[in-house]
Amino acid sequence: MLRYTLRRVLEFIPTIFIAVTLIFVITRLVPGSPITALIGNQSVDAAKIDAMAQQLGLDRPVWEQYIEWLPRVVTGNFGQSMFFSAPVVDVILDRFPVTFSLTFLALIVTIAIGIPIGILSAMRRGGIFDYFGNVLSSLGMALPPFWLGFMLMLVFAVGLQWVPASGYRPIEFGFWNWFSRLLLPVAALSVSQIGLVVRMTRSTMIEVLGTEYVGMARTKGLRERTVILKHALRNAMIQIVTVIGLVFALGLGGSVIIENVFALPGLGELITTAAVRRDYPTLEGGIFYLTLVALAINLVVDLAYAYFNPRIRYS
Repeated sequence: MLRYTLRRVLEFIPTIFIAVTLIFVITRLVPGSPITALIGNQSVDAAKIDAMAQQLGLDRPVWEQYIEWLPRVVTGNFGQSMFFSAPVVDVILDRFPVTFSLTFLALIVTIAIGIPIGILSAMRRGGIFDYFGNVLSSLGMALPPFWLGFMLMLVFAVGLQWVPASGYRPIEFGFWNWFSRLLLPVAALSVSQIGLVVRMTRSTMIEVLGTEYVGMARTKGLRERTVILKHALRNAMIQIVTVIGLVFALGLGGSVIIENVFALPGLGELITTAAVRRDYPTLEGGIFYLTLVALAINLVVDLAYAYFNPRIRYS
């Protein structure tokens, strides 16, 4: 297991290098200029624009900018934000708890609801529960999260006034003040994820329940609960863990939209604002941190494969 882990960690390093390179190149391909965004509609002479470009380091070729930029990024230094007048790392660390709270709570809700429904649908295949499970999963995957977010806001925040419509409060202001402002965003983000997990869990469990070793376990007189949880579910977890890792990565991407819908000051809202303002350091830093978390989850999923199926370690 240790050798397998070390090999996966070593493979993780070049992946990060490729990711940061793509982030730098794609950011520079965004139409527009940070200088234009900073100046706005003011009348500024060409000399002033050239001086500002030189100050920001944008007057040099892209490859020179990359060579200077890469060593700083390796140490976690993305420079100074053009619009926040603060180090990019400080701006990101201030926003990251919001995005992490949103995506992590959505993942917990997805696992707690999606896996049990998928297991029960597989156990009662063709029954009423299975039918409604398929309908709900299909409906959840079809509904756009941003539209669902607006509908939830209109019903539960505007109409019933049970929870705040938008905004964010840190947990230091009290658990309910923090949690109540995340209820609707988490619900909007997790519905489509639940549909995906239900589909994958159901199909995988149906396949595993039809294998010979599950039939042998039942023949031995083991309780159905033991057969399902100890034998069937453990072998089905490889595919389920895969889709859970995918769901978390999709949740990070979906948070960009959900945070703008509910006015949450997270990384998604920060990246959107930085893209509009052409704030290269903030945009690169925000995307990098989201990418780093997604890659880290990928690594955890790979290690989970080896836990649930030891044969993977030696293949």
